Amino acid sequence: MTKFCLCLTAWVGLGCGTDAAPLTETHAAAIRDSVAAAMREFRDLGTAADWEAVGDFYSDSPAFRFYENGELRYESADDVRAALEALGQGTQITTEYSDTDIEPLAPGLAHVRARFESTFTGADGSAFGFGGAVTLIWAHETGGWRILSGHSSAPVPRGG
Repeated sequence: MTKFCLCLTAWVGLGCGTDAAPLTETHAAAIRDSVAAAMREFRDLGTAADWEAVGDFYSDSPAFRFYENGELRYESADDVRAALEALGQGTQITTEYSDTDIEPLAPGLAHVRARFESTFTGADGSAFGFGGAVTLIWAHETGGWRILSGHSSAPVPRGG
């Protein structure tokens, strides 16, 4: 009987709830514009090698995760910040995005899909580059847009 009461309570609670209002096109356009601006700032700070400011773009939410090439690489924003700090003074990352698609999901939440080309340049002038695809979930938090979750991957040769 207890299970029945719990199920009935859950069903009534869910059934009586109101659906969230869909985003208006005006609100969706504003989200696209502000996330695009955040991505430009994020990219520019990497080029300027301002790792502290770049690190601020990662959410401190316990839900944060970032995957690379199919593996969980960073379980927290602090893990990302430590990796950025390890790059050292004078290292810069130049990134260009293409085929960028910003999909507003709800107020304060957007999904970004893009291709990217990044070049890491050391203080000594040495450089290496790679590219691929990235997907990001951006959440609007107190300090602005932050990356809540993401995945980047580089192409893998296919047999055939």
